[in-house]
Amino acid sequence: MTNQNGGWVQTLKNAHQKFEGINPEKATIELGFAWQLFQNSASLQKCDAQSILNAVVNVARTSITLNPVMRLAYLIPRKNKCVLEFSYMGLVAMLRDNGCIKSISAHIVYSDEEFDYDVAYNTIKHKPNFAKTENEHKSREKIGCYSRATLPNGEIVFEFMPMWEIDKVKRMSEGSSSQYSAWNTWEDEMIKKSVIKRHFKMLISGNSNEALTTALQIENENNALINTFGSTKPQKQSLMNAFNDVPDNPNQMTIESQVEEIEEAEEPSNPFNMSDEQIEAELSKVKDKESYSFDEPTYFKSEEIDGSLFSTE
Repeated sequence: MTNQNGGWVQTLKNAHQKFEGINPEKATIELGFAWQLFQNSASLQKCDAQSILNAVVNVARTSITLNPVMRLAYLIPRKNKCVLEFSYMGLVAMLRDNGCIKSISAHIVYSDEEFDYDVAYNTIKHKPNFAKTENEHKSREKIGCYSRATLPNGEIVFEFMPMWEIDKVKRMSEGSSSQYSAWNTWEDEMIKKSVIKRHFKMLISGNSNEALTTALQIENENNALINTFGSTKPQKQSLMNAFNDVPDNPNQMTIESQVEEIEEAEEPSNPFNMSDEQIEAELSKVKDKESYSFDEPTYFKSEEIDGSLFSTE
């Protein structure tokens, strides 16, 4: 059911109560960010009420922020449903904040560059070239993208995706054919996000943190290769409908059981240790405004939020 005639206001108030039960310290400020998003988007206001509730509560479950300065996550309208969408830097922030990495960065490889990927030893040597103009840059042929992560113990690991795999992910992604899709407006960042997402699975394999497994499940559902929005078949229990009002079922699928389906990558051995010119992640401090310089769209204007807005009294 769509959220007409200001029903989204009550939905956000309901979400605030559930948010407080999970993460009371951030409830009011994050609902304030959500409020700003909805005030400035008629499409969000028309979204299904239950999807709004689920998306906002999942902000609490993942400990991500909707802060526009950070640009880590957004609430996106998609076929009358509200979707929690993580940015490339959002995935990076969650990895670092949960102790999975020291740093991580992603780099696109072009055909005019020196590049060598040793699959057996999981090492990469890359000598980038830099275009002199924007037109020259856009004309260059992309051959793939890789991520480089420094683990807490200092070990360096890589993940590489050839361009044909990334193109397949794009073709199979929900809404990628739209002119307004991030794949068409922010292509480079979506390419980087694709490889970071794959690396994400391996990097969290030894971490049972619920925020990480929840984030990966949400990302897989939001950007599934097979679209489920609008399906007439009964929904499988998931994080997108986990807060629907249904009778308690002791046999209901848990987050832990869902996570068991996540594929685990083999741990690479003998990683190549690059020279002193190590590529540090752009995200050095989550609260450092300058670290979030990717030009992703901002959907609202800043304004002060009255903390009493979500009061139940």
